[in-house]
Amino acid sequence: MRLHRFYTNTPIGSKSFDLTDRDLIHQWKSVFRYNVGSQVILFDGSGTDYLCMITSLRNLGATLEVFKEKKTDSAPRKNVWLCMALVKKDNFELIAQKVTELGVNGIIPILCEHSEKRKLNMERLNKILVEASEQSGRGDVPVLHEVMKIEEVFQKGILPQEKIVLHPEGDSFHKYISGLSSVHSFAVFVGPEGGFSPKEIALFKSYNVPAISLGSQILRAETAAIAISSLLIL
Repeated sequence: MRLHRFYTNTPIGSKSFDLTDRDLIHQWKSVFRYNVGSQVILFDGSGTDYLCMITSLRNLGATLEVFKEKKTDSAPRKNVWLCMALVKKDNFELIAQKVTELGVNGIIPILCEHSEKRKLNMERLNKILVEASEQSGRGDVPVLHEVMKIEEVFQKGILPQEKIVLHPEGDSFHKYISGLSSVHSFAVFVGPEGGFSPKEIALFKSYNVPAISLGSQILRAETAAIAISSLLIL
């Protein structure tokens, strides 16, 4: 029987440990019908999967015993940060799920002049990232930053040195990437359905961020985000 894999933000540092994550305990008791003796796989973002047995299951907590450890072999090949313009709720959640499965290290929602949405449900998004990490077998959960304006992202200095912005009139992606075989960290900006405004394009130019195109086809924002993440990581 296939064991289910779950994320916990409780560091697993000993052979026997307690969990007090109410959502996880509720899921185990009400959805999976786990009992004492049930086995689960846990990961805490450290790059290791822990095969555990539940030795005590209570309404507000559980005690588990680790009896096998295995380093995860699904670490992303590249360090990629997606700076994604706010789009419709369902589309943004789809993007978050798929780029997590692909292996992005972080997601920064950006507020643009043409953004259709102005806010995000960060709690729901974090749950989507956790579930996608559990399902895909990766050993960590991407960092999800708060919503920022483009200027704020640059001012905080949190991005890798190599940055690109997707734009239909930019240089060919394949031409761009061919000269960067030794670069393993990227940040990519993807705009909303209406694209980046002239003012925002000028801002990217002021920071010397090259404009890159994925081809002559006009892509939806979610297609572009998933495609560029895949190309950079894989």
